[in-house]
Amino acid sequence: MFGNIFHRKVYLIGIALVMCGLPASTVGVSVGFITMAINFLLSGEWKQKFQRLKQKPYVWVFVAMYFPILISGLLSQNHSMGFEIMRLWLPVLLIPPIVASAEELNAKEFKLILSLFILSTLVVTFIGAFSYFTLELPDARKVSPFISHIRLALMVNLAIAILFDYSTRHKEVKFTNRLLLVFLMVWFIFFLIILNSFTGILMLTILMVFVAFRYLSKLGTVYRFVAITGLAVLFFIPLSYVVHKYDSMYAMRLTSDNKPKQFTLNGNHYLNDTLSTEIENGYLVNINICDEELRKEWPKRSSLPYEGPDKKNQPLRSTLIRYLTSAGLTKDSAGLSMLDSVDIALVESGFTNTLFKKRVTGFDSRFYEFFYEIHNFHRTGTLTGGSVLRRILYASAAWHVIKTNPLFGVGYGDLPAAMNQFYDIRKIDLPQAYRFLPHNQYLTVWASAGIFGLIIFILSFTLPFFSSESFHAFPVKYFWVIVMVSMLFEDTMLTHIGISFVAVFSALFIFGCNFKATLGSVHEVR
Repeated sequence: MFGNIFHRKVYLIGIALVMCGLPASTVGVSVGFITMAINFLLSGEWKQKFQRLKQKPYVWVFVAMYFPILISGLLSQNHSMGFEIMRLWLPVLLIPPIVASAEELNAKEFKLILSLFILSTLVVTFIGAFSYFTLELPDARKVSPFISHIRLALMVNLAIAILFDYSTRHKEVKFTNRLLLVFLMVWFIFFLIILNSFTGILMLTILMVFVAFRYLSKLGTVYRFVAITGLAVLFFIPLSYVVHKYDSMYAMRLTSDNKPKQFTLNGNHYLNDTLSTEIENGYLVNINICDEELRKEWPKRSSLPYEGPDKKNQPLRSTLIRYLTSAGLTKDSAGLSMLDSVDIALVESGFTNTLFKKRVTGFDSRFYEFFYEIHNFHRTGTLTGGSVLRRILYASAAWHVIKTNPLFGVGYGDLPAAMNQFYDIRKIDLPQAYRFLPHNQYLTVWASAGIFGLIIFILSFTLPFFSSESFHAFPVKYFWVIVMVSMLFEDTMLTHIGISFVAVFSALFIFGCNFKATLGSVHEVR
């Protein structure tokens, strides 16, 4: 309508908006997609478009991924949720054909698109880190200010892979520019540590394995042995660290201040439950408790009632007692007086251990949460106490649904209700606010669309990558792996951002640019 050059620029602007919006703005992603779709309809040249699509038949294999979502959505009795998931998955249906029918990106255009994605991701990480370090309380959720921290972690890892690939492929890069690339990669790795996401760290580990295998094949026998030994040591060091942390948190401290006492410094009686084995940082929780003094002194430090809930809706009294225990303090006026304003704010916010006071990595607090869930499960037999073990509960509920409807599923819109039946049958007291989907994309698709839907889903995402010459490129292969692995632990393609991330990068990597032709065969990962 306005000429090929104009429509080409609009097409690139649409992709650019999507790339900039992925880490930062759902609206930006939607505007980018709408721009691409309208431009596709107005640009004409249908004969050339159909010819390009004919040359890329695997685009229809990828688009087939939408079919089980469409059927399960239409057959759902919960029509609103069924149509909502169909709407969310529209990028899978629309974006790959639009990209495949367009003229492939040249090296300059593709480099610009990826640079915008990395720049947007960089800006978001700066904003997130600034928000985190300027908060009075170390709330890790603020590290990802705009989108899910899990999806941001995937994007950060992909950005690292792209930067690494570029820095190793272009030997002619100036020294100052290479230093900049190294700085960006180090910053992104540092941010992943701050983000404290299991998925993010796992994907970073996979990236390191990719890099290791990329260079191990080029080493001699002796150097290869040394490298493999070094990698093994790097594996066992974190493992020993985890074991040490578990011991430090749950091994009983054999000290005088970890024994029952009879009276406080003010002469009041302590409450001591010597049969309880509950521990915080090695200190017994249910000894040396004086409710009389805590009830009297707490209102002087906080506006929240001692007998009421904290901001996580947990009994504040229990939170305070556990927090004082973790600091090795008695649960009385003397112990309470040792807490500063940050400690009080943490208790009010529902944090039960002084480990949450630490910043930067937060690994200790994450280990604490995980270990506490395991410890609590062994003591009480409940899986509802924490996010990690709740995932086992979600998977069990999903598997219950699958066994009941293995071939065709129950429909995407009806999956939550079907999982609720499992909780009701097993009489599991899980609050509605914590009743999520399986946190496993494969189980979610199987339970909602059946085994045939799952097979279509896996093949649709796998065959186009395996059939593409671009799959030999380091970032492309890494992208496919991290998406496939992340779906074991998350419903990666449940939100608009997650679906868009998978759809647009898949389309660009497979159908939008021929790596071998535009960027050279040195991209290849053997």
